[in-house]
Amino acid sequence: MQYTDAVKITEIEVLEAELSGRDGIASWHHVFTRVHTDEGISGLGEVGMAYGTGAPAAGPMVLALGERFVLGSDPFATETIWECMLRKSFWAEGGGPVVFGAMSAIDAALWDIKGRALGLPVHRLLGAQTPPPLRCYASQLQFDWTDKTTNLTDPSQYREAARRARAQGYDCIKVDPWMIADDGSRAAKLRGILTPLQRRMVRARMEGIREGLGGDADIILELHSFTSMAGALQIAELVEDLDILYMEEPTHYNGAMAHDRAASKSPVRIAAGERLYTRWGFLPYLQAGSIDLVQPDVGLVGGISEAFKIAHLAHAWDVGVQAHVCGSPLATAMALQFEAAIPNFEIHEHHTYALKSCNRDLFVEDLQPLQGRFQVPQSPGLGMTLSPGAEARMTRTSVRRDA
Repeated sequence: MQYTDAVKITEIEVLEAELSGRDGIASWHHVFTRVHTDEGISGLGEVGMAYGTGAPAAGPMVLALGERFVLGSDPFATETIWECMLRKSFWAEGGGPVVFGAMSAIDAALWDIKGRALGLPVHRLLGAQTPPPLRCYASQLQFDWTDKTTNLTDPSQYREAARRARAQGYDCIKVDPWMIADDGSRAAKLRGILTPLQRRMVRARMEGIREGLGGDADIILELHSFTSMAGALQIAELVEDLDILYMEEPTHYNGAMAHDRAASKSPVRIAAGERLYTRWGFLPYLQAGSIDLVQPDVGLVGGISEAFKIAHLAHAWDVGVQAHVCGSPLATAMALQFEAAIPNFEIHEHHTYALKSCNRDLFVEDLQPLQGRFQVPQSPGLGMTLSPGAEARMTRTSVRRDA
């Protein structure tokens, strides 16, 4: 394709894969976007809502935004299209994961088109040389580090999961020692002050992790916003001596004040951001100094265009970046291309779900790190190809406009 401003977007597809229950993953629903042009080049993007509740709402939002603001546009006009979706959709100016997740998927697909049209990976389009392989960490070891998700309970299981990750070359892991109850179920009523018994459980699991890793690797303490400020501070104080790199999501995002208070008292640095949207969502946390590492999800914050702006905003506060990644291999590709292009990258998240066959079978490309380092893909655009077999099993909807 020789680019000219006569190129137009002719169709926007939504492809959904309901995979809940596969490989032990309780809730897992992928929403992909594919944008077509009249020159025959298409691009892929992903909504970052595969886990939790709400992903089925994102597909209709992609189509609504696409039909009103994207069809007929020049796919290279990412800034114009993004601003149009933000200002003219009305609800995007209030925010939320559904509208910004839809915008993110569309934006990523447009960057994929640009890269494929010009024969360059996205990080090169963003102005960066290809970096050396990126450091990454093994994420969510409370679900084990194998090809099947298992809720770990005994400290010895945490120790062995850490040993498996360390043997594969990872020099950093992330674990939530609090979300799995002693009986293997998802724990309930996690907010508030921890009892002595609960504190002993958390401490024993974290000691198992440190024993399995050894002393020459980092630990990120994950709390998933399940804790209140008081509980998060209890845990931080409880495990500070285990040399914790960051404590992630100590409390909720319903107002910046909660994180501000936690940051002012925590003996451990704080990472957060997967449930913040756009640069305006991150701004008050950066101004308050309540986040030491920002974690934007490229599939939720507004796409590659907005994640890039957030990274540079954080750079102005001398704060590092780690993209939040919990999705398909396409989500990994989106994060890697973004992280390769920013000046304040710290570490890449490789989720235990990324090891599972239900994810790895979705695309032709199987993106996995080697010895705890990720080679940044060099293929044009995002470089990802849906597996024909997997695509055949997806639900497809679309909107189109004749060229």
